[in-house]
Amino acid sequence: MARAPGHDPGHDPEPAPEPGLGRGLGAYTWGEYVAQLVAEHGSLAALALRLAELAVTPEDSASVERALRRLRQRGNLDGGDYGRRLLRAFGLPRPIEARVRWLGAYHSRFSDLPRSLCQDQLRVWDRPPVSESRARVWLELGQASVALRGRELERAELHLRRARAAGSPEPAAQIEAALVEAFLASRQRAPARVALALIDAGEKLAQADGLAPDERACLHVRWIDQQAYQRNHPPGDAAPDLHGALALYQSLPPEDLHPFVSYRRDAGLAYVHHRLGDQAAATVLANAAIGHAGDGGYLRLRAMGLQLLATILGPIEGAAARARARAIAGRLEDEELQGRISRAAGRDDRVTPSV
Repeated sequence: MARAPGHDPGHDPEPAPEPGLGRGLGAYTWGEYVAQLVAEHGSLAALALRLAELAVTPEDSASVERALRRLRQRGNLDGGDYGRRLLRAFGLPRPIEARVRWLGAYHSRFSDLPRSLCQDQLRVWDRPPVSESRARVWLELGQASVALRGRELERAELHLRRARAAGSPEPAAQIEAALVEAFLASRQRAPARVALALIDAGEKLAQADGLAPDERACLHVRWIDQQAYQRNHPPGDAAPDLHGALALYQSLPPEDLHPFVSYRRDAGLAYVHHRLGDQAAATVLANAAIGHAGDGGYLRLRAMGLQLLATILGPIEGAAARARARAIAGRLEDEELQGRISRAAGRDDRVTPSV
């Protein structure tokens, strides 16, 4: 067959990357992955040569190049030996890894999507090449968090185990897993497991190098918040340690480093001041927390802040705030948050004087 003029059989032009979720369409494929690596190395031949050089035994780069051409056509099928070798050698491109991490970090705004949409997004990403990479840990953590929002504790436990089994060396993933485990254990009424998970998270935070400042601040405030929760709501008949919880929140920086951090700090302080009987300070702090949530675009946190304000104001004055919180939780399909709001409303109803 005659070749088109100017066609060089040894240097086929690279096909345009397939549509993928990297740009908001469909799933991220092997074709996209190879195309991005080719862009970094200059050509498919250069990428093949580099992979051949990394082989344990001598390997012909032309054979590697042919294998990579086949890999480009694999879509979301198993990448085989060469797919695994590429991922082991080069990992995922940073923008793709950042997106997958966003799906798995509780303090990202992924939690502000309706739960059914979160499940759809995780299913789309949970396929090769992403599911065969080290970034898979974030998909499992995302699934665990979505399960917790639906009060599906057994499913959350399953995905948390899978996240642990992924064996990610990334400190942020290890800390995230420990914090998710502490939250899950608190819902399972397992205080000893909560304590161990929080110790694990604290040790990993102290040892973690290279965390971005915003990420470290968000993970740290979650660690503080979960410790304070245990003091505010101790197991059994133990008395709450409100002043201990207050000291934890006061240990956080007073400046606004990140909207998520500022929300957790001010919401935590508001709750403790409410429990200590200082309703004026609690109201100011709750309103500040709601503002931080809005500034950061955290819809779920905003609903939590409105519910907190409703609790502080009482069943009559807080009714409007609670209705807004309940409406947001419904739109987010968040059964965990809806349950919190209903339980708080029930407590308020029990203390409301009869008219």
